[in-house]
Amino acid sequence: MLSDSIRSRIESLRLSLLEKNRVTRLASGKGRVRLEDVGDFVEVTNQHGKCVLIERQVDQYVSAKTLQAAARVLLGKDDSNDYIFLDLETTGLASTPLFLAGTLYESDGALVVGQLLARDYSEEASLISHLDCLLDAYQTCITFNGKAFDLPYVRERAKYHRIDIKASPEHFDLLHHARRRWKHQLPNCRLMTLEWYILGRRRLGDVASWEVPCIYHDFVHTKDADRLLAVLRHNLVDVLSMAELFINLSEGRSC
Repeated sequence: MLSDSIRSRIESLRLSLLEKNRVTRLASGKGRVRLEDVGDFVEVTNQHGKCVLIERQVDQYVSAKTLQAAARVLLGKDDSNDYIFLDLETTGLASTPLFLAGTLYESDGALVVGQLLARDYSEEASLISHLDCLLDAYQTCITFNGKAFDLPYVRERAKYHRIDIKASPEHFDLLHHARRRWKHQLPNCRLMTLEWYILGRRRLGDVASWEVPCIYHDFVHTKDADRLLAVLRHNLVDVLSMAELFINLSEGRSC
Protein backbone atom coordinates (compact mmCIF):
# COMPACT_ATOMS: atom_id res chain seq x y z
CA MET A 1 0.00 0.00 0.00
CA LEU A 2 1.09 3.61 -0.55
CA SER A 3 1.90 5.40 2.66
CA ASP A 4 0.79 8.87 3.72
CA SER A 5 4.43 9.92 3.47
CA ILE A 6 4.49 9.18 -0.28
CA ARG A 7 1.31 11.18 -0.81
CA SER A 8 2.71 14.10 1.18
CA ARG A 9 5.99 13.98 -0.76
CA ILE A 10 4.19 14.26 -4.10
CA GLU A 11 2.14 17.18 -2.80
CA SER A 12 5.38 18.76 -1.53
CA LEU A 13 6.84 18.37 -5.02
CA ARG A 14 3.86 20.15 -6.54
CA LEU A 15 4.14 22.99 -4.02
CA SER A 16 7.90 23.31 -4.46
CA LEU A 17 7.45 23.66 -8.22
CA LEU A 18 4.84 26.35 -7.63
CA GLU A 19 7.28 28.19 -5.36
CA LYS A 20 10.06 27.85 -7.93
CA ASN A 21 7.77 29.44 -10.48
CA ARG A 22 7.00 32.32 -8.08
CA VAL A 23 10.68 32.97 -7.34
CA THR A 24 11.52 32.91 -11.05
CA ARG A 25 8.80 35.47 -11.75
CA LEU A 26 10.07 37.77 -9.02
CA ALA A 27 13.65 37.46 -10.27
CA SER A 28 12.62 38.35 -13.80
CA GLY A 29 11.52 41.82 -12.69
CA LYS A 30 8.85 42.10 -15.37
CA GLY A 31 6.72 39.19 -14.23
CA ARG A 32 7.51 37.29 -17.41
CA VAL A 33 8.99 33.78 -17.20
CA ARG A 34 11.34 32.53 -19.88
CA LEU A 35 11.52 28.77 -20.31
CA GLU A 36 15.31 29.11 -20.42
CA ASP A 37 15.26 30.53 -16.88
CA VAL A 38 13.45 27.56 -15.39
CA GLY A 39 16.41 25.18 -15.69
CA ASP A 40 16.34 21.39 -15.50
CA PHE A 41 16.28 21.01 -19.28
CA VAL A 42 18.55 20.39 -22.23
CA GLU A 43 18.00 21.02 -25.92
CA VAL A 44 18.04 17.85 -28.00
CA THR A 45 18.65 17.71 -31.74
CA ASN A 46 17.88 15.09 -34.36
CA GLN A 47 17.30 14.94 -38.10
CA HIS A 48 13.91 16.63 -37.66
CA GLY A 49 15.16 19.61 -35.69
CA LYS A 50 15.22 20.52 -32.02
CA CYS A 51 13.06 20.17 -28.91
CA VAL A 52 13.58 20.30 -25.14
CA LEU A 53 14.07 17.45 -22.67
CA ILE A 54 13.38 18.14 -18.99
CA GLU A 55 14.51 15.36 -16.62
CA ARG A 56 13.92 15.01 -12.88
CA GLN A 57 14.85 12.14 -10.58
CA VAL A 58 11.76 11.08 -8.61
CA ASP A 59 13.01 8.25 -6.40
CA GLN A 60 11.95 10.22 -3.33
CA TYR A 61 8.33 10.15 -4.52
CA VAL A 62 8.03 6.65 -5.96
CA SER A 63 10.25 3.74 -4.90
CA ALA A 64 12.16 2.10 -7.75
CA LYS A 65 12.17 -1.24 -5.90
CA THR A 66 8.42 -1.10 -5.28
CA LEU A 67 7.80 -0.25 -8.92
CA GLN A 68 10.02 -3.12 -10.04
CA ALA A 69 8.10 -5.51 -7.79
CA ALA A 70 4.81 -4.26 -9.29
CA ALA A 71 6.19 -4.79 -12.80
CA ARG A 72 7.08 -8.39 -11.97
CA VAL A 73 3.51 -9.00 -10.78
CA LEU A 74 1.61 -7.19 -13.54
CA LEU A 75 3.90 -7.66 -16.52
CA GLY A 76 5.26 -11.09 -15.65
CA LYS A 77 8.75 -10.17 -16.79
CA ASP A 78 12.03 -11.20 -15.21
CA ASP A 79 13.57 -7.94 -16.41
CA SER A 80 11.36 -5.84 -14.17
CA ASN A 81 12.75 -2.42 -15.16
CA ASP A 82 12.17 -2.80 -18.91
CA TYR A 83 9.13 -0.50 -18.96
CA ILE A 84 8.30 3.15 -19.59
CA PHE A 85 5.26 5.21 -18.58
CA LEU A 86 3.83 7.67 -21.12
CA ASP A 87 1.36 10.56 -20.91
CA LEU A 88 0.75 13.15 -23.66
CA GLU A 89 -0.42 16.75 -23.71
CA THR A 90 -1.87 17.87 -27.04
CA THR A 91 -3.64 20.86 -28.56
CA GLY A 92 -6.82 18.88 -29.26
CA LEU A 93 -8.37 15.45 -29.45
CA ALA A 94 -7.34 14.65 -33.04
CA SER A 95 -5.24 15.97 -35.93
CA THR A 96 -3.69 18.82 -33.95
CA PRO A 97 -0.11 19.19 -32.69
CA LEU A 98 1.35 17.18 -29.85
CA PHE A 99 3.58 19.41 -27.73
CA LEU A 100 4.47 17.52 -24.53
CA ALA A 101 5.27 13.88 -23.80
CA GLY A 102 5.78 12.94 -20.15
CA THR A 103 7.59 9.67 -19.46
CA LEU A 104 8.84 7.78 -16.42
CA TYR A 105 11.64 5.22 -16.66
CA GLU A 106 14.67 3.84 -14.88
CA SER A 107 18.06 5.26 -15.79
CA ASP A 108 21.26 4.06 -14.11
CA GLY A 109 19.25 2.64 -11.24
CA ALA A 110 17.26 5.84 -10.63
CA LEU A 111 13.64 6.64 -11.48
CA VAL A 112 13.44 9.59 -13.86
CA VAL A 113 10.56 11.64 -15.23
CA GLY A 114 11.53 12.91 -18.67
CA GLN A 115 9.34 15.52 -20.36
CA LEU A 116 9.83 16.19 -24.06
CA LEU A 117 8.56 19.66 -24.98
CA ALA A 118 8.06 21.34 -28.35
CA ARG A 119 8.63 25.06 -27.81
CA ASP A 120 6.63 25.85 -30.93
CA TYR A 121 4.74 23.96 -33.62
CA SER A 122 7.88 23.43 -35.73
CA GLU A 123 9.47 21.28 -32.99
CA GLU A 124 6.70 18.64 -32.94
CA ALA A 125 8.46 16.43 -35.48
CA SER A 126 11.67 16.41 -33.44
CA LEU A 127 9.71 15.56 -30.29
CA ILE A 128 8.00 12.62 -32.00
CA SER A 129 11.26 11.30 -33.41
CA HIS A 130 13.01 11.49 -30.02
CA LEU A 131 10.00 9.90 -28.29
CA ASP A 132 10.03 7.06 -30.80
CA CYS A 133 13.70 6.33 -30.01
CA LEU A 134 12.93 6.44 -26.29
CA LEU A 135 9.97 4.06 -26.56
CA ASP A 136 11.98 1.74 -28.77
CA ALA A 137 14.44 1.21 -25.91
CA TYR A 138 11.81 -0.43 -23.65
CA GLN A 139 9.82 -3.63 -23.96
CA THR A 140 6.59 -2.36 -22.36
CA CYS A 141 4.82 1.00 -22.52
CA ILE A 142 2.42 1.80 -19.67
CA THR A 143 -0.28 4.41 -20.28
CA PHE A 144 -3.62 5.59 -18.96
CA ASN A 145 -6.10 5.29 -21.86
CA GLY A 146 -3.14 5.01 -24.22
CA LYS A 147 -4.75 2.27 -26.28
CA ALA A 148 -7.45 4.65 -27.43
CA PHE A 149 -5.56 7.93 -27.31
CA ASP A 150 -1.82 8.28 -26.64
CA LEU A 151 -0.28 5.67 -28.92
CA PRO A 152 -2.68 6.23 -31.87
CA TYR A 153 -2.09 9.98 -31.49
CA VAL A 154 1.68 9.54 -31.75
CA ARG A 155 1.28 7.37 -34.84
CA GLU A 156 -1.12 9.85 -36.46
CA ARG A 157 1.18 12.82 -35.88
CA ALA A 158 4.19 10.79 -37.05
CA LYS A 159 2.34 10.03 -40.28
CA TYR A 160 1.57 13.73 -40.69
CA HIS A 161 5.30 14.50 -40.47
CA ARG A 162 6.24 11.44 -42.58
CA ILE A 163 8.19 9.89 -39.73
CA ASP A 164 8.56 6.11 -39.76
CA ILE A 165 7.80 4.81 -36.26
CA LYS A 166 10.23 2.09 -35.12
CA ALA A 167 8.95 1.46 -31.61
CA SER A 168 6.41 -1.31 -31.09
CA PRO A 169 6.48 -2.04 -27.36
CA GLU A 170 3.98 -4.23 -25.58
CA HIS A 171 1.23 -2.09 -24.10
CA PHE A 172 -0.24 -2.03 -20.60
CA ASP A 173 -3.26 0.32 -20.34
CA LEU A 174 -3.93 1.26 -16.71
CA LEU A 175 -7.46 2.47 -17.49
CA HIS A 176 -8.62 -0.98 -18.61
CA HIS A 177 -7.16 -2.66 -15.53
CA ALA A 178 -8.58 0.03 -13.23
CA ARG A 179 -12.03 -0.49 -14.70
CA ARG A 180 -11.85 -4.23 -14.10
CA ARG A 181 -10.74 -3.67 -10.52
CA TRP A 182 -12.80 -0.66 -9.38
CA LYS A 183 -15.62 0.16 -11.83
CA HIS A 184 -18.33 -1.20 -9.50
CA GLN A 185 -16.96 0.73 -6.52
CA LEU A 186 -16.33 4.19 -8.00
CA PRO A 187 -18.39 6.88 -9.79
CA ASN A 188 -16.02 6.57 -12.76
CA CYS A 189 -12.42 5.60 -13.49
CA ARG A 190 -11.02 8.96 -14.56
CA LEU A 191 -7.48 9.56 -13.35
CA MET A 192 -8.46 12.28 -10.88
CA THR A 193 -11.26 10.10 -9.49
CA LEU A 194 -8.74 7.30 -8.92
CA GLU A 195 -6.37 9.76 -7.27
CA TRP A 196 -9.07 10.73 -4.78
CA TYR A 197 -10.53 7.31 -3.98
CA ILE A 198 -7.49 5.06 -4.43
CA LEU A 199 -4.47 7.29 -3.81
CA GLY A 200 -6.18 9.43 -1.19
CA ARG A 201 -5.45 12.93 -2.48
CA ARG A 202 -6.95 15.72 -4.53
CA ARG A 203 -5.19 18.27 -6.70
CA LEU A 204 -5.63 21.87 -5.66
CA GLY A 205 -4.86 24.66 -8.09
CA ASP A 206 -4.25 22.26 -10.97
CA VAL A 207 -4.73 23.36 -14.55
CA ALA A 208 -7.94 22.03 -16.15
CA SER A 209 -7.56 19.79 -19.20
CA TRP A 210 -9.65 22.09 -21.38
CA GLU A 211 -7.24 24.97 -20.64
CA VAL A 212 -4.12 23.13 -21.82
CA PRO A 213 -4.38 23.88 -25.58
CA CYS A 214 -5.06 27.58 -24.95
CA ILE A 215 -2.13 27.82 -22.55
CA TYR A 216 0.22 26.26 -25.10
CA HIS A 217 -0.97 28.46 -27.98
CA ASP A 218 -0.48 31.49 -25.74
CA PHE A 219 3.06 30.36 -24.86
CA VAL A 220 3.97 29.90 -28.53
CA HIS A 221 2.88 33.45 -29.32
CA THR A 222 4.15 35.26 -26.19
CA LYS A 223 7.08 33.04 -25.06
CA ASP A 224 5.92 33.69 -21.49
CA ALA A 225 6.29 30.30 -19.78
CA ASP A 226 4.39 31.23 -16.61
CA ARG A 227 1.19 29.31 -17.37
CA LEU A 228 3.04 26.62 -19.31
CA LEU A 229 4.82 25.64 -16.09
CA ALA A 230 1.41 24.69 -14.68
CA VAL A 231 0.94 22.32 -17.64
CA LEU A 232 4.37 20.78 -16.99
CA ARG A 233 3.41 20.26 -13.33
CA HIS A 234 0.07 18.76 -14.38
CA ASN A 235 1.81 16.31 -16.70
CA LEU A 236 4.44 15.42 -14.08
CA VAL A 237 1.80 14.59 -11.48
CA ASP A 238 -0.15 12.58 -14.07
CA VAL A 239 2.89 10.36 -14.66
CA LEU A 240 3.60 9.94 -10.93
CA SER A 241 -0.06 9.06 -10.29
CA MET A 242 0.10 6.43 -13.01
CA ALA A 243 3.10 4.85 -11.29
CA GLU A 244 1.24 4.85 -7.96
CA LEU A 245 -1.85 3.25 -9.52
CA PHE A 246 0.37 0.62 -11.13
CA ILE A 247 1.69 -0.27 -7.67
CA ASN A 248 -1.80 -0.33 -6.19
CA LEU A 249 -3.04 -2.66 -8.92
CA SER A 250 -0.16 -5.04 -8.24
CA GLU A 251 -1.01 -5.12 -4.54
CA GLY A 252 -4.69 -5.89 -5.20
CA ARG A 253 -5.89 -2.83 -3.33
CA SER A 254 -9.63 -2.18 -2.97
CA CYS A 255 -11.32 1.15 -2.28
